[in-house]
Amino acid sequence: MQCLVTGASGFIGAWLTRELARDGHAVVAQMRGKPSRHFTRLGLLNHDNVRVVANSDIAEVVRHENPEELFHLAGMSQIVEAMQEPERVFQANAQQTWHLLETLKAMPTAPRCVVASTDSIYGEAKGQASVEDDPVNAFGPYEVSKAMADMVARSYAQISDMPVTVARLGNTYGAGDENSARLVPSIIDAIQKGEAPHLRGGGKAVRSLLHVRDCVSALRILAANAGKDGVRGEAFNVSGTPAMTILEITTIALAAFGKADLKPTISKAAPGETSVKYSRSDKLKKALGWSPKVQLRDGLEEMATELGMV
Repeated sequence: MQCLVTGASGFIGAWLTRELARDGHAVVAQMRGKPSRHFTRLGLLNHDNVRVVANSDIAEVVRHENPEELFHLAGMSQIVEAMQEPERVFQANAQQTWHLLETLKAMPTAPRCVVASTDSIYGEAKGQASVEDDPVNAFGPYEVSKAMADMVARSYAQISDMPVTVARLGNTYGAGDENSARLVPSIIDAIQKGEAPHLRGGGKAVRSLLHVRDCVSALRILAANAGKDGVRGEAFNVSGTPAMTILEITTIALAAFGKADLKPTISKAAPGETSVKYSRSDKLKKALGWSPKVQLRDGLEEMATELGMV
């Protein structure tokens, strides 16, 4: 089977590309520029089943390659940059998605497609996990752009009967994530510098973490079933369990990396950091039998070993 992964050079995209290629699928790895270090470290640059296409016009790539399955992960994910350049993030995440869907609509046989969204579009969880029927409460440019892409994808799927579904991804972690704005990479960065991780807002913000391997398995099962009733045109949360405070997560991470004696510093600054944002994946479990398999401590210990830090 031929698969196309947009944003294949990114953290999740590269892991997805590797798993598809390992299973014998021919993977077209779309990216805007040169392959990332992460993509190269995973052995994908010269993999027999992977072909890199450095072309920012995703619609053109899809028309030319005509894949059977399409994973649309490309976009802009840096929240600080999105705040500074909202027009750019709207174009990268929303406009690019509807251009892609127009292309799929015009194809004789559209590929089964998963559009990656985020559970951040729910905003604050108000003390309990967000579910798919909860209202969208997005305000930041990044969250709004993803909400737009999410709704556009479901609109095309429903109106044009296209095999498209949406994955609202939770906080995903694993080796290769170099975005220090996220919790686990920031902890690793501190450890490598011999410093204690610093937590704002009293360390009370609540999140759940999803191992990248579980994320990839969810994307694949959604793509395989994207044209089926109950999946086509639907949105599914893809998130880990259980929800914990960032202090609890940090404590587990330090132990996993052999640094249990390195106590995090905590400040009460940045009240926004005390937010509660996480979702529940019951809908995906009921529809397709998916649930996360990797426990947080196990995933972090595996990550420490992969990074050679224990």
